[in-house]
Amino acid sequence: MMALVLTIATQGQTEVIDTAQFVAFYNYSIRTQDEEGQNVTDSIRLALLVGTRATYCTTVLSYNKDGRASEEMRNAFIMHHQNVLTNVEKAEVVTVEPIYPYRYETHEPLAKVDWTLGDDTLTISGLLCHRAMGNLYGKRWEVWYTEEVPSSAGPWKLRGLPGLIVKVEDAEGIHCFTLYETKNEVKSIDYTERPDYQKLSRQKLMKFKQKTLGNPRYPKEPNYYVPKEADMLAEVNLNGTLYYVGMNSHMMIPQKSHVYQPLELE
Repeated sequence: MMALVLTIATQGQTEVIDTAQFVAFYNYSIRTQDEEGQNVTDSIRLALLVGTRATYCTTVLSYNKDGRASEEMRNAFIMHHQNVLTNVEKAEVVTVEPIYPYRYETHEPLAKVDWTLGDDTLTISGLLCHRAMGNLYGKRWEVWYTEEVPSSAGPWKLRGLPGLIVKVEDAEGIHCFTLYETKNEVKSIDYTERPDYQKLSRQKLMKFKQKTLGNPRYPKEPNYYVPKEADMLAEVNLNGTLYYVGMNSHMMIPQKSHVYQPLELE
């Protein structure tokens, strides 16, 4: 069944964008509420492939090509994490996000964050870090970066500092990314054109998520918005969690989820 769930959609031509020189691994946590309104914290691990011309942020599950049903996989679907390809050379960001029953792809200009660099320092995971503040897509972020790793990269769409981002948290204390490991590993960073993906603008995808995932019905009925004719659904039990699996789309959603916490507000 998991092989079915993780089946890759029909692919087009693959373009190699860059070659990663190292991989940075982050813990990504979100403070939210469950379907009963109780406070919970979701967490998932991310892998950031860092090249000189591009970066690619995905889940560790996808990075390792691990098809096992795990707590991490369940959280990935709960949080709707985006796979983010940042093409610095073309000043473009490409995101892919699965929201049942479709996979959505956006292309947007590389956003320039006007960081304010501070004098404060902090040692995190043995790295001397410097503080910075910046705004991106309606959220204010506090960032700790290290010049000991000479890269302007960071998790998700956050980047552009004089060193690798080690820790970043939004002003509300909801979203937090924390570096826990770096590994020297040469891997290709590429982009594959997939004609079956739904392509739309970042703004339209953001508004769609706010309307759909932000609906009060979503935590208890994550499939409430899915047209009955969109896909055939099968009910499966994976490690004690009930899912609906689309037999045509090869995607899955939990029968209960957590309150949607957007990364972008504008």
